[in-house]
Amino acid sequence: MLKAGCSFSMTIESPVVEETDVLVLGGGTAGVLAALAAARNGARTILVERYGYLGGMITAGNAGLTMYMKFSGQPSEHEADQKSLETKPEEVQIAGGITKEFADRLISSGIGIGNFGQAGSYIFTSSEDCKRLLFDMMAESGVKLRLHSWAVDVVMEGNRVAGVVVESKSGREIIAAGMVIDATGDGDICVRAGVPSYLGVTPLDLTAKAGSAKVGDMHAMGVMFKAGNVDLQTTFDWLVKNPDRFGKQPFARFTLEEAKERFERGDMATINILMDETPKRFQVYNLPIEGVVTLCCPSYKGDGTNVEDLSRAEVVLASMVNRWLANMRSLPGFGKAFLLDCPQIGVRETRHIVGEHLLDIEEIFKQTDFPDSIGRGSHPIDTTPRPDWLRDPETSYPPRWYFHIPFRSLIAKDVENLMVVGRCMSATHEAFGCIRPTVQCMITGEAAGTAGALCTKDGIGNIRALPVDQLRKTLADQGVLL
Repeated sequence: MLKAGCSFSMTIESPVVEETDVLVLGGGTAGVLAALAAARNGARTILVERYGYLGGMITAGNAGLTMYMKFSGQPSEHEADQKSLETKPEEVQIAGGITKEFADRLISSGIGIGNFGQAGSYIFTSSEDCKRLLFDMMAESGVKLRLHSWAVDVVMEGNRVAGVVVESKSGREIIAAGMVIDATGDGDICVRAGVPSYLGVTPLDLTAKAGSAKVGDMHAMGVMFKAGNVDLQTTFDWLVKNPDRFGKQPFARFTLEEAKERFERGDMATINILMDETPKRFQVYNLPIEGVVTLCCPSYKGDGTNVEDLSRAEVVLASMVNRWLANMRSLPGFGKAFLLDCPQIGVRETRHIVGEHLLDIEEIFKQTDFPDSIGRGSHPIDTTPRPDWLRDPETSYPPRWYFHIPFRSLIAKDVENLMVVGRCMSATHEAFGCIRPTVQCMITGEAAGTAGALCTKDGIGNIRALPVDQLRKTLADQGVLL
């Protein structure tokens, strides 16, 4: 009998079953955009996903798409931006290309809701319909899918990833690729390829240098769950009579009146309800399906790369969600609410892969315009602790604030043909607090997929040899806002 603490090795013969130009590992928000961009630019593209569906946090995780528009903290500025969103959306939106196309298709088909028919701060979707739309887009673009497959290792040839080992019901197999994109969320492929990384807070974070943050500490994991049979009109009517129970929105600058108006015209609305018991406050997001809402967010502190922590988190959060919903039933509109969907734990932060450039919070806040910028983001920092000058979203950021994302932060250090996209791209913990939300992840995915296809087309083996002006021009031609 084997004893705990022992180790052994074994050799498994693994056939090379496919060859492709661009191989994308992970079908979450960043990965789906990477695959679409690569295929649309003429590359043979395979997307590997461990589940039987795509979308990651926006489908299985019940999260919204955020943020498509510039951020203005002051309520008066926010009000002006909303008017622009209605009349001249191009003045305030920061995302274009396939990222914006995806939002437009969600809204126009009725399976996603924005504001004034536009992509604004948030878009929430019907998860199952969104899964189907993503399958449709993959088929339209010619992406080959390998679902129910887990990327577990790499085959290296010098400083190149020659292939990726995938495990499935078919056994252990290898997919050979010219360009590889790590969209696993945790940088799993980069780690297997020997790329250095930080876990959680890095020594380079300002708060770590100041002693207010502990190196290695990570943003809490959490879960966004759905409840059915909720009467939000009744809830809004009650809040109007009890405005002290409406909490201040940290980033979505909705007043109670604005949230109610949005809801009643069928748009995306957010309400933050204050309670006397656990939860002390919770956020409610309306969905395209009447009577169904998404609720946020029970959380658990742990390491998303540690299976023991993940296992404990699932058990703790299942009990927490049950307790939350039981207490919520005391509120008007929630009396007959029932738990409709509680997804697996949502891991917000683990590894930060080291790339050619480590993006930091000062570059983000100061809106550094990088020569290799491949897109823009606009989500304020949502990690804590924060530098003193970033504590208040209403006063810390200039009007219509956004930031630039450098392509170098997507290029994995010391590997010729490996890029990393999404929340684990090359950035500090503080910068990650702006990068990790979904729209920013999609923007990085679109850039990496496009770059991979361009390298394939021109016979470029090292991603660093791709002329950045060529990449930026191609992205601009696709409608990406640089």
